[in-house]
Amino acid sequence: MKKGSITVMLCLMLTIVTALVVGCFQSGQVASARAVAANAADAALYSLFAEYDQVLLENYDLFFLEGSYGGGNLRLGCVIDNLQEDMQPVLDTDLVNSKLKQTGIAGFTLATDEAGASFRQQCITYVKESMGAQALSDLVNQVQTSKQTALEQEENKNSQDIGEALQDYDGKIETMTEETTPTEETTPIEENPIEVIRKVQTMGILGLVLENPSAVSQKGIRISQGVSGRSLQQGMGESFIDEDIDSMTNTLLFQEYILQKCSSYTTPRLEGTLDYQVEYILEGADTDQENLKKTVNRLLLLREAANCVYLYSDGAKRGEVSALALTLATAIGLPQAQQLLEPILILCWAYGESLLDVKQLMAGGKVPLVKDSSSWQISLGNLPYVLETLKSDVHKSQKGMDYQQYLRILLGLSAGEAQTFRCMDMVEGTVRQMEGKENFQMDSCIGVIEIEMQVEGPGNQVWTIQRQYGYDM
Repeated sequence: MKKGSITVMLCLMLTIVTALVVGCFQSGQVASARAVAANAADAALYSLFAEYDQVLLENYDLFFLEGSYGGGNLRLGCVIDNLQEDMQPVLDTDLVNSKLKQTGIAGFTLATDEAGASFRQQCITYVKESMGAQALSDLVNQVQTSKQTALEQEENKNSQDIGEALQDYDGKIETMTEETTPTEETTPIEENPIEVIRKVQTMGILGLVLENPSAVSQKGIRISQGVSGRSLQQGMGESFIDEDIDSMTNTLLFQEYILQKCSSYTTPRLEGTLDYQVEYILEGADTDQENLKKTVNRLLLLREAANCVYLYSDGAKRGEVSALALTLATAIGLPQAQQLLEPILILCWAYGESLLDVKQLMAGGKVPLVKDSSSWQISLGNLPYVLETLKSDVHKSQKGMDYQQYLRILLGLSAGEAQTFRCMDMVEGTVRQMEGKENFQMDSCIGVIEIEMQVEGPGNQVWTIQRQYGYDM
C-alpha cells in the first residue's frame, strides 16, 4: 500500500481556495439577493402605476394614480400595502429567502403641486403628441398672430368705453347748451342712433345676442369646495417638471388642451358640474349664466375695438359719419357740436356692429378678426333699427373665425395660474359625476413616487434600496 502525504504549503493553499470559494458563493448570494430586491422594487412600482385612474385616461388622456382609493383624501398606507404585496412574490423567487423588513415613501408629487405643474405638463404633452410638428407650428403662429392683432386693435381704438363716452358726451352737450343760445331745430331726426344705442346698453346682453336666452344653463358650483378654493393636500420631495413649462408656446398648448377637453357654449362635451367650462376657466364665476355673460361682454369689447379701427380707416364710412354728425348737430341747434358727435357716432356704429358679430358667433357662425366692406353687416342708416336686426334670424357666415377661435384669443389674453386651477376644477367636477367617483379629488392624484425599502438578505445583512417612478419622468 502506498502512503500519501500533503505538504504544509498545500494545506495552506487549499484553505485559501476553500475560503475564496465560500466567499465567492456568499458574495454571489448577496449580489443575487440585491438584484432580486431591486427587481422587486421596480416590479412593485410598475404594478402600482399600472393602476392609473381609467376615468381620467379615457376622458382627459391624463395618467395619475388615484391615491385615495375612492376615499377622497390620500391613503398612503394603502399605497405602501400595495407596494409590499407586489414586492413579495418577486422576493420569494430568491433561493436565499430575502425578507422585506420595511417599506416607506420617501417622496411623491400630486397633480396639484406647484400650482398644478404636473397636471399642466401632462396636458401639454398630450397636445404635442396628438398633433404633428407642422400642425403645432401652424397653431402657435396663428394664435400669436391673432393675439397680436387683437392687442393692436385695442391700442389703436383711440376712444373710451362707450358707456363712459356717452356720459362725457352728455356733459359736453350740456356745457355747450349753457354757453350757447341754440339755433332753431331745422332738421328733425326720427331716430337718433346715439339714443338707440344708449337704450340698447341698458338691456341684458344675453337677451340681445342669443337666439334662445331661456335655454342658458342654470348650473352653479361652490368654488370654495373645488381645487381653486379649498386647502389642498401637498406632496413632498423632488419635482420632475419641465423647467420650460410656462413658456409662451407651452402656455398656448395648455390652452389648446382646454379647448379640446372642456365644453363651451357652442361645443358641449362631457356632462359636468358646469356646462360652459371654458367660460368658467376664463371668468371664474360660480354659475354658467354669469360666466357666459362675462365672456360675451369680453367678446363685445374685442369686436368693438376691431370695428372702431376699421371705421376710422374707411374713408367712405367716415364721410357718412361726418354727414350724420352735421345733421344731428343742426337738429339739436348746436352746429359746433359736429366734431363732438363724430367719435360718438363711430363708437355707436362699432357697438351696433359688434352686437351683430357676437350674435353671429353665438349662433355658430364666423366673424373675421379684421373686417372689410364686404364683411360689414349694418349700415349707419339702419343703426337706429339694430334691435329689429338682432331679433331677425341669423344667416351664419362661414368666413372668419368661430366662437372657439375667439375663445382661444381670450384665453391667450388672460393667461395665468388661475387657468390651471380652474381647469382642474372642471376635470374634478366632471369626474365626480361618474358612478363610483363621487369623492374624487385632483389633490389625491399621484404623478411620481420615490420609495425606500429595507431588505434582510444572507447573513442577516440589511440594505436599503431607493427607487423612483412616475408618469412625469
